[in-house]
Amino acid sequence: MKPLQLTLINFGPYEHETIDFTKLAGASVFLISGKTGSGKTTIFDAITFALYGESATDDRSAQSLRSDFADPRVPTEVDLTFEHQGTVYQVNRQPKQTLDKKRGTGQKTYESTGKLAIFDDQGKKQQEITKMRDINIKLRDVLQIGPKQFVQIVLLPQGDFRRFLVASSTDKETVLRKIFRTQLYQRWGDALKDMLKAQKAKIKTANNAIEQDLKQVQWLDAPADIANQPVSDQIAVLTAQQAQATAALKDIQKQQLTAQTNYETANTQLSNDARMNDQIMGLERQKQQQITLQSQQDQYRQLQQQIEHLTWANTLKPQYDRLQELQADVEADQKQLTTILVAINRSSKRQADQQATQQQLQRQQSSQDQRLHDQTILVRQRPAFQKVAALKDQLTSAQTTFTKINDHLTAQKQQIADLNQRSNQLAEKLAERPAISDSLAQLRQTGEWLLNAKKQVDQLTDRQTGIQQLTEQISRDSKRLDDLAVQVTSQQTAYDQLRNAWLSNQIANLVDQLAPGTPCPVCGSRTHPSPAQVADLPQVSDTQIKQAEQQLQTIKSRQAGASSKLSEENKHLSDQKQRLEQDFAALLTEFKQREVANEETQSLPALSQLIANQLADNQNQQQLLDKQLSDLKRKAEQRETIQQQLETSQKQVDQLQVDYQDAQSACQKYQVQLNDVQESLPADFANLQELDDHLAELKRLSANFDQAVSDNRQALQNAAAELATANGKKVTLDRSLADTKNKIAKIQNALTTAINQQFHTTDWHILQELLGQLDTLDKKQAQLVDYQDQLKNVAAAITTYQKIIGDHQPVDLDAKKARVAQLAAIRDELTDRYSKAHDVALFNNDRLKRIKQNDQAIHDQLEQTTELEQLVQTVSGDSDAKLGLERYVLRAELIEILQVANEHLKQLSSGRYFLQLHKEAGTYQKDTGLEIDVYDDNVGQTRSVHTLSGGESFIAALSLALALGEVIQNESGGISIDTLFVDEGFGSLDQESLAMAMGALENIESNSRMIGIISHVTMLQESIPYQIKVQAQGQGKSTTSVIRP
Repeated sequence: MKPLQLTLINFGPYEHETIDFTKLAGASVFLISGKTGSGKTTIFDAITFALYGESATDDRSAQSLRSDFADPRVPTEVDLTFEHQGTVYQVNRQPKQTLDKKRGTGQKTYESTGKLAIFDDQGKKQQEITKMRDINIKLRDVLQIGPKQFVQIVLLPQGDFRRFLVASSTDKETVLRKIFRTQLYQRWGDALKDMLKAQKAKIKTANNAIEQDLKQVQWLDAPADIANQPVSDQIAVLTAQQAQATAALKDIQKQQLTAQTNYETANTQLSNDARMNDQIMGLERQKQQQITLQSQQDQYRQLQQQIEHLTWANTLKPQYDRLQELQADVEADQKQLTTILVAINRSSKRQADQQATQQQLQRQQSSQDQRLHDQTILVRQRPAFQKVAALKDQLTSAQTTFTKINDHLTAQKQQIADLNQRSNQLAEKLAERPAISDSLAQLRQTGEWLLNAKKQVDQLTDRQTGIQQLTEQISRDSKRLDDLAVQVTSQQTAYDQLRNAWLSNQIANLVDQLAPGTPCPVCGSRTHPSPAQVADLPQVSDTQIKQAEQQLQTIKSRQAGASSKLSEENKHLSDQKQRLEQDFAALLTEFKQREVANEETQSLPALSQLIANQLADNQNQQQLLDKQLSDLKRKAEQRETIQQQLETSQKQVDQLQVDYQDAQSACQKYQVQLNDVQESLPADFANLQELDDHLAELKRLSANFDQAVSDNRQALQNAAAELATANGKKVTLDRSLADTKNKIAKIQNALTTAINQQFHTTDWHILQELLGQLDTLDKKQAQLVDYQDQLKNVAAAITTYQKIIGDHQPVDLDAKKARVAQLAAIRDELTDRYSKAHDVALFNNDRLKRIKQNDQAIHDQLEQTTELEQLVQTVSGDSDAKLGLERYVLRAELIEILQVANEHLKQLSSGRYFLQLHKEAGTYQKDTGLEIDVYDDNVGQTRSVHTLSGGESFIAALSLALALGEVIQNESGGISIDTLFVDEGFGSLDQESLAMAMGALENIESNSRMIGIISHVTMLQESIPYQIKVQAQGQGKSTTSVIRP
């Protein structure tokens, strides 16, 4: 994936910015420079958002990247054009955002949108996708990686990798876990730890349960120190105790059974004797009750006679009740007959009154006939009166319409005159618009040229500032080169002296080793007549001479690098000054041609101020002309509206002229018709209302007469009907009274005969008295039956008791009760002993059962817990090796990364350094497994990466960063990423380390891949010719410019 062009609208600090990456095509390394917070990393955020619709970091959402200064009418938008494997893609995205409504007022939240266009190698569009889901699927299919992997591969946080290089194994594990997503191994370890913890908790719970159960055991004859004995011994003692308790319980149970049998036998005999005594006493009570009942026989004979009289009266009660009902009916009929006679008299009187009213109405019939005749005649004349009223209304309406039309016509004519006057005035002013439009177009063209000129002047000013900074840097570098020359001379002298001393030491050693007959190591002579005399010198070791040589070489390397850098800087300064002078001269020539600048304008500040003044004047004039054109536009719209109103008003006037003539003709027509109709009307009524009032009165009088006749006819019918009904009821009641009286006489005769037969008298008081006592008949009958039943029951009970008792006599029960109580006490004492012993045995049995179950469970789990603990130690790295499963997996990944990193490091360090994992285990787990050592080929030794200098650690970290990106690419299917970004990590380097880092960057082989460095370090800006410079403009806004040699 290689970016070609990026456009940002209201995205972060960029209002409307386009970055052309094709201008950097000749660079393997380019710099994105600018002050901290100016928006350098935002460029990468925009690329990530365009590809995936997400930000490059989790702490910023895509929606939050909308500019604070954005116009609420203009959306946030990112457009990215990139090339991938020979195909060009253009993707445009807008995040979810709140903007002003396109119609109406207020704001609305718009969902995210996007568009993806795909072009072939000829630039012809092959496909266009507008659905967000399809865009995301297509881009992921093209790039073969997701947003997280893209950020890991493309954005290399150099500072993070330097910290990673020297971090502990635990910190490295945290970083690599996120990259290679090995959280599964960590979760496995956590899960196994939880399982082990749960297993140990179960064993601890079982031990605690055993301890608690043993404390609750009720010991019987146990040793005094039983609580201090081992659990197994306590279990054995408790088991033996429970066996003894079971045998003791069986013995108590046998004694308890014997005592219960003795008690039940004695208690049964006591119960039998007590029941016999009760039977004897019951026989005596029954005999006494029989005597009492026999003494009451005379009283119950009288009760028997009363019952017979009441039974006789009860048979006559229906006839007596019927007699009472008939007598009540006679009384009611007599009252009703009286009422009917009163009604007959009243109806006869109403009938006579209505007959008189009928005669009076018949005498008024002639007046009613006259009213009906007059009403018929007047109804025939009513249409003429209606026509007069209608003509008057029509005439009034026509006159009103005529007046309104006349007034409206006059007003419309005046309005037309006013509109014509206003239209002529506006036409005179609109004649100025062409000249103003031409002036405004010329001003805008001049303003655009001035803006472009300002941008060129700003760029020249920036370049001039860069030249000044480069001049100052050259001065500093020249002084530093002089200092290095002095250091080289001094170091060379020190090295020469140290080497001479070392050689002298070597000669002295050889002289000491010379022996007669042995060859000289220098000349080969076997005789040594004059050995060299060496003065006493300080001892110099090989290590010292190597260190001095290394220091000398380092200083010389610095001197060579500084000299080369100074030469390049002088050449670059000369080129920059020459190009600046040429560009300024060309720009000044164009200014003079446009007559903007004169001969005296020879400096950039003066030219910048002149452009600023010209721009301000240009803007003021544009605003003034814009305002005039806006006013004229409104006036043109007003004139067009007036013309439309004139056209409409003239049509209205023409129509009003026609309406005026029609209204005048209508008034004349209605007046003539009204005069003709009024001449034919009768003189009795002035108008239709008087006629209608007279007709209404005639109708009311006629209706009243008809209603009176109808009411009289109905009243006569009602009176006749009421009189007939009353007479019929009277006849019926007379017949009913006679029949009822006959029935009463028959019942009275029958009752008198019955009384005489029963009591030999005709007095009804005896019957009436008995009838009053009938409610006591049931009670008395029940008393008699109860008495007779008691006699029978007593006799039967006496016979039964005599058969049961036979010849038995009463028994003394106190002695037998005492014996039963003694046997019960013996039984209860044994029961209590058994219950207590049984409760203790049952309680101890329950504890013994739980203790044995928990003890067995502990033994069953111990082996499994031991195995699980060993597994946890192995997976989590708590073993002697201090290397857990996840770190073991990450170690393999890190080895692969180091293999790739060493290829880069070999190139960057000219084959001097080689990264490798530390082989030995560390003191603690945190420094074991992922520690990195560096092999230094110059000294032939391996040392820790902590000993690397700033520049050395930079190139090592850079190699790691590049390697990690390549490894992730390979694991993602061998995808192709043509552009990488290195984010910061340079600001903490000193000048020497930074120079080494720059040398490393210059040695990176491009392999058709660009590396973008995101940094604010000044030395990088001076050393890297290809740059994207980000400039803060204030108010949260920034702009970019591409700088290239």
